[in-house]
Amino acid sequence: MKDAKFKILATTAKMNEIHAALKGYWENDTWVITDPFFDEFHTKKWTSTNRTIVFSQLKPGIKEEIKYFFAYRISIKTLRLNTVVAYGTTLNNLAVFLNKLYPNITSLGDIAYEKFLMQWRSYLIEQGLSLKTNGCLSSHQYESLVNQLYFFLQNFYDDREEFEKDIWDVRRISGARFTDNKAGYLLSFLDIPLPYRQLAKKYLKVRLGRCCQKQCYSDLFSLRLFFRFIHNKYTRWRDIKLLTRNDMEEYLSWYRSYTAGYSVKHVDFLNGLRMFFEYIQRAEYPEAPEKPSVCLIFNEDIPRLHKTTENDIKYIPEGVLQQLDDNLENLTPPDHIPKVVLLRASGWRASDVLNLRYDKCLERTVQGWWLCGDIPKTNVFNHRVPITDEVASVVQAVIDEVREKSTPDNNPRKLLFVRFDGKRKGRPPEGEQIKYALNRLGVCVSIAKLASYTTIYSSSRCIIPICCSLIC
Repeated sequence: MKDAKFKILATTAKMNEIHAALKGYWENDTWVITDPFFDEFHTKKWTSTNRTIVFSQLKPGIKEEIKYFFAYRISIKTLRLNTVVAYGTTLNNLAVFLNKLYPNITSLGDIAYEKFLMQWRSYLIEQGLSLKTNGCLSSHQYESLVNQLYFFLQNFYDDREEFEKDIWDVRRISGARFTDNKAGYLLSFLDIPLPYRQLAKKYLKVRLGRCCQKQCYSDLFSLRLFFRFIHNKYTRWRDIKLLTRNDMEEYLSWYRSYTAGYSVKHVDFLNGLRMFFEYIQRAEYPEAPEKPSVCLIFNEDIPRLHKTTENDIKYIPEGVLQQLDDNLENLTPPDHIPKVVLLRASGWRASDVLNLRYDKCLERTVQGWWLCGDIPKTNVFNHRVPITDEVASVVQAVIDEVREKSTPDNNPRKLLFVRFDGKRKGRPPEGEQIKYALNRLGVCVSIAKLASYTTIYSSSRCIIPICCSLIC
């Protein structure tokens, strides 16, 4: 049974706010991106043959919502103009889809998100945008636009505190810890059955104050599996007071089959569930099991992971590093080169390098040059490592370039590696992009053939051994 019904409610006050913002050029149903009106939003000379985006096929109400989405994000430079134009074809298809299936609605919020997304995917397949063999849509932008629209409008219309919502954006929660160089910021409770959703929220609210977002996501996933199993078994339960060891044995039997082949996550999710039982009992939650947590999950229920020995330690052979150094100039796009230089020179994680600040990352002492930064994962701050004059010159070149382009608006945290516009404006690029760039380099210069040392992808994808040590 799926209780999730993610809907957004368009209020009169908010609709008036949209109409007030769509004045002047924004009122037009056709936007010509080469019009002088957009000059201040161009980040580079326009070379594309596509120049327009048309809204006239959309119904009133929906048209204003989508216009506002584009106008607002263009204005604050979190959406590039080339992306706007690229969405033009998607928008045309979306208009036909809405006119066909929902001719009478006046807001995207009139359709539950899950239902909308399922019907949208089916429509795309009918139009020839078939599914690939790996199950992904052949054009990511079609689904991406719908997702962005829904979550933008949700945040616009919904003025409630973040903890009251069914989907939390950790960036909006004061004190929440998250990795800025990753794309995942949402914690969704939609798949938690309704009787247990508030309990899960109450617990995760506490966890967010203590743990990073990644750990909270793992905790949430463990609760999602458990509560859906219990809800299917006891449909009338509204708490877990009567939970017994017999129930847990049945759950564990199902769980072993469900997580087969994922030994690490198998352990993580069971540990997360046990911690949940322990906490809600110590905190005296009224919904907590009456039986002690030690009588529900035994120590022997948690599988033991293989311990790492000296023979298990992976290292990058000198020959592989030499190939990387010899071919680093071929890395694309080239803005990844200084990042990899710093990964090689410092031994830090990608998240640590992408967290560097241009105003304090380079220091000169009588002993030489030092790279200075924080290591958020281990709470080590003002950490320093020595670097050579050559590496220091690379860092200084990046500092000079970034300092010249930075403003309080596009780089408020003074990051050394930052996106000045687009959806990641003011934030570092995703660390995964460095990994993908290294994989591309591996294919181009045949470093991939040495991947038997450290394999991070399946054989169906390009492999390069340096990624494991440099990016993790």
